[in-house]
Amino acid sequence: MTSSYNLDNSGKNITDLVDGLDAKPFDVGSGHVDPNRALHPGLIYDIAPNDYVAFLCSIGYNSTQLSVFDDDLKKVDCKSIGLSSPSDLNYPSFSVVFGSGSSNKVKYTRTVKNVEKLGSAIYKPTIRAPSSVKIKVSPKKLVFSDENRTLSYKITFTSLVKRKKGDVMKEPEFGSIEWRDGVHVVRSPIAFTWITTTKP
Repeated sequence: MTSSYNLDNSGKNITDLVDGLDAKPFDVGSGHVDPNRALHPGLIYDIAPNDYVAFLCSIGYNSTQLSVFDDDLKKVDCKSIGLSSPSDLNYPSFSVVFGSGSSNKVKYTRTVKNVEKLGSAIYKPTIRAPSSVKIKVSPKKLVFSDENRTLSYKITFTSLVKRKKGDVMKEPEFGSIEWRDGVHVVRSPIAFTWITTTKP
C-alpha cells in the first residue's frame, strides 16, 4: 500500500473510468501496485493476524462470529484482547471521521519499522491536506538506527469546518502523509468524513 503510485504512465493522476475525473482513494484505494518498490518499501506498518482479530472484536464481533473465519477463534475472549478503538489498528491508511460540535479533533498513533539495510535513516513527513483540515505530526522526524528500527508517531487531525447538529452531510475529502528519507517514499492515504447528526 505504502509503495503504490497514483499517477498513470503519462504522469497524470489516475482517472475514474466512469466520469473521467481524477480518481479518489474510494475509487482506487492506495493506488496501483508497484512490485519493484514493494520489494524495498523503506518502512512498514507491521500487523500480525492477532491484531486483525482484536480489530474485529473492537467493532463488535464476538467469538461465534469470529469462528466463521477459523474454528480456533471460538475460544477468543474479545474482552481481553480487543483494541480500545478500531482506529488503534496499526494500518497504513487513515479514515478520519469528524462529528458535529466539539468533536472536531481526531488523534491516531502509528508504529513503523525500518526494513531496509542496517544503518541510520532519517524520515521526514510531507503532509497533503484539504483546506478544511489541519494535520499535525509528532515527532517532526523519525530517526532510525541499527538498535532502534521501530518508532511510533502521533498524528492529529483538526477539522476547520464549523458544523452544527442537523447540517447536511459534507462530501468526503482526501489527503495523505508521506514519510521520505531521500530514497523511499512511504505514502498513506487519508480519507476525511463529516458525519451528520440529527437535531435533538
